[in-house]
Amino acid sequence: MRKCMTTVAAMVFAASAPAAAQRAPDAVAVDPTHHNVLFENDHVRVFRALASPGDRSPMHTHPSFVFVGLGTARLRMATPTAANVIFDIQPEQVLWLENAEHSWEMVAGQAHVVGVEVKAASQGRVSPPITLPASDVITVDPVAHQVVLENDYVRVIEILAGSGARSPLHTHSRGGVLISLGRSRVRLTAADGSSQIADLHQGQVMWADPGSHSWEILSGQSRLIGVEVKSATGRR
Repeated sequence: MRKCMTTVAAMVFAASAPAAAQRAPDAVAVDPTHHNVLFENDHVRVFRALASPGDRSPMHTHPSFVFVGLGTARLRMATPTAANVIFDIQPEQVLWLENAEHSWEMVAGQAHVVGVEVKAASQGRVSPPITLPASDVITVDPVAHQVVLENDYVRVIEILAGSGARSPLHTHSRGGVLISLGRSRVRLTAADGSSQIADLHQGQVMWADPGSHSWEILSGQSRLIGVEVKSATGRR
């Protein structure tokens, strides 16, 4: 089931404060216990947030980011203008959040979130549009790859396929972050015919450069969220 951003969810996480107001510290700086940076490059900073019932996080901010839920949890949140707002995190939940400033307390469940902070968005830098090739992944294989969110900075794709499924040669014109929600073994075959086996597990996060490939699911259920970053049109 595809779960995308709603206005209510965005309001829970983000607060519009006056320009002169002092903002809270960055989440990673003020609460590294719950917000752990996985990797960073010229385009993104990616963090993982984990929490259990009773855990709390003080008021903090996030740069513009894609929120991807992996666990099931209920949080009691507060922003500079609202308190005691209940928010539920669900697997496969995908949100785009800007100007996020909040604190939270875990009420139930196990929170597991991956956040993809997009540097171009934080800088207000919109990349010029590109013409996608006829081999673009959404054109070639829309059954296994579906767009769940798109704006000036990202195109977010959900990839879902079972054992034995195949995807023909297709192109990813931009680099991005892959977040695995399931467990599977995949054979990836590049345009030059070379191939490799990838074992994916839940919570695995990696950067993928632009390129072309086909794939076959050798075992398991492949469920991924791919965050294509529109500023990442070249290899790192």
